[in-house]
Amino acid sequence: MTDPFSDFRLYHSNSLDVLAALLARNVRTPVPGQLLLAPEVVLIPQVAMRRWLQATLAAEYGVAANLEFLTPGEFVARALNANVAGETDDLDAAGLHWKLYQALRDPALLAQPPMRALQAYLDGGDALKPWALAGELASVFEKYQAWRRDWLLRWDAGADPADPQAILWRAISAGRGYRARRIQDYLERFEGPDKPKPNGLPPRLSAFATLNISPDVLRVMATQARVGELHFYMPTPVQSYWGDLQTLAERLRSGAPDPFGEAAGENRLLEAWGAAGRDFMAVLGSYEVVHPAGEIAAYSDPEDDTRPTLAEGGLADSLLHRLQRDLFHRRALPSGELREEPRSDDPSLQVHACHTRLRELQVLHDQLRSLLQDPRFDPPLQAREIAVLAPDIDPYVPYLEAVFGGRGGDEEHIPYALADSSPLAGEPLADVFVHLLSLPVSRFGLNEILDLLASAPLAEAAGLEAVDFDRLHGWLQQAGARWGIDANHRGQLQAPRDDAYTWQFALDRLLLGHATGSDVDLAGVAPWIELEGGALDALDRLLRLLRVLALYQRRLGETLTPAQWRQRLLSLLDALLPEAPSSPNSQRALERLRKLLNQFADDARKAGFEDGVPPEVVRAHFAGALSEADTRAPLLTGGISFGRMVPMRLLPFRVICVLGLNDGDFPRRDPAAGLNQLTAELDTPRRRPGDRSTREDDRFLFLQL
Repeated sequence: MTDPFSDFRLYHSNSLDVLAALLARNVRTPVPGQLLLAPEVVLIPQVAMRRWLQATLAAEYGVAANLEFLTPGEFVARALNANVAGETDDLDAAGLHWKLYQALRDPALLAQPPMRALQAYLDGGDALKPWALAGELASVFEKYQAWRRDWLLRWDAGADPADPQAILWRAISAGRGYRARRIQDYLERFEGPDKPKPNGLPPRLSAFATLNISPDVLRVMATQARVGELHFYMPTPVQSYWGDLQTLAERLRSGAPDPFGEAAGENRLLEAWGAAGRDFMAVLGSYEVVHPAGEIAAYSDPEDDTRPTLAEGGLADSLLHRLQRDLFHRRALPSGELREEPRSDDPSLQVHACHTRLRELQVLHDQLRSLLQDPRFDPPLQAREIAVLAPDIDPYVPYLEAVFGGRGGDEEHIPYALADSSPLAGEPLADVFVHLLSLPVSRFGLNEILDLLASAPLAEAAGLEAVDFDRLHGWLQQAGARWGIDANHRGQLQAPRDDAYTWQFALDRLLLGHATGSDVDLAGVAPWIELEGGALDALDRLLRLLRVLALYQRRLGETLTPAQWRQRLLSLLDALLPEAPSSPNSQRALERLRKLLNQFADDARKAGFEDGVPPEVVRAHFAGALSEADTRAPLLTGGISFGRMVPMRLLPFRVICVLGLNDGDFPRRDPAAGLNQLTAELDTPRRRPGDRSTREDDRFLFLQL
């Protein structure tokens, strides 16, 4: 139920710059009752937008200070915590993962008849299956909390007793004030004109480009308009209302007489890629969730562009500009004789087919050099005004430095910055940690172990240099070290319990040869006497490292509680790195590793998980955590911005390049689509306004670019 007396103001434009100017004008006007030093609260869809907004506001008024930027989720959490009990009971993504992992290992729960198929899948001794399935289900339940609050509340009340997901939800949510329930309580108390006003909300809230949020989040945001002002700045590529847009699939389902014909009269790009934006526009336009007290339209019509045309040495009538013009007016694209042929001198829209990722970056570099020198850009194009996005940027990271990493004074050098990669991407210490976790399943090959110990952090801590490892490799190779710690280790790997050509075999030969100085066999060991006495210090340092690895090869193969895992892994890091590394990057990586270890145990503790966790699960968890992208990293750092195609990454770059638009990579597929019951409703009459699809989000992002 909406409140017609709330102060909800809607601004819409096809230009982020125009919306930012409106925001700048509004925040200068004091709000009645606002404390002088109270921060101005601004909601943004992605943290990356904060820097651009701050720079835009500072350019307008000379300074931008005392601004508090939140995501919609953070604002909702703040509103709930100030008005509804249960903050400590909330089930976030990590809590859901641990609770579901515990439930999927509960024999009594899996013994229920509806769970037999699930039990059959989990049977077989694969320790990773429950953890992996728990992760996928946690992602699904997170979506249900945002988009299907009523399902979770019904399941909590005992509905759908034969649905395995409902059974699991009841098992993990019992007695907890999870987010969907807290939102239900909040809306029951504060939504509507006759209800009390919520506490803890600011006098004014500005929501900037926060599209595709769930109706529940929008409802909570709308209660702000009952306390003070709510200014909603909505970018849209279309001038008119387009919440009534029908896609081709929808026209086919509805039995339209000519769904493929020109009679449809719809802009095909908007029709194919605009479903996600259409749904949000329909939610706003229905007035069922919010009712704007006023609307301000501030559009920039592409047809009013007075810049020179291509024939005049400009870009005003470029192919991209014509597409934007037709989209703005929601016109069907011309076809047949009316369609203009693209010009060879038009750089606005280019498609390049490349056979490798390296070649993609090489072509990209050449094209960007050409654009940066193109005199038709007025003012001249700068590297900071270019974004390069990809559905997955990680496969391109190894080639970036080779293609774009020239020296700053070189004529061909283009500065760049990488966002969205893992904070530990490329850090030797992260690779070392993953390798250490794999010690229980390692064959302890000669080259494998020496390469591990020769990594910069471990070698520095042990006081070993490259020349030392070359010498040690030669000694151990000639002494017969090949693989395996000793005979017992060989037996653990299902090999004969024979110590020939193990590390113990080679080290016994080296040490006995040094001690006796004779090549006469002693107790079945043939001494190796070529060891250089002056270099024994390097062998001694190697032996200390090998003792640590052999000890933790056994210790890391045990099943431990999360708290015990934290302690054991921290002790391993302390044993190998007794002092902080000298490299600032390695210091940050070590601190990041310690935080991840603490977070692993803390998340389990908050979820009430105290059982043992097998080593396979620990390896999988940290392999994922160490490679997880940081989408909070800022763009606009001075050079070309490389990053992922994150939904709602709306920044007004003058040139946008997209890598990796391969079939299967874009639009992305929901990895948990088989479990997600919401996905099954997307193409049915049960679909609700505002329902999100990963593929539709990607298409709409491409349209917005």
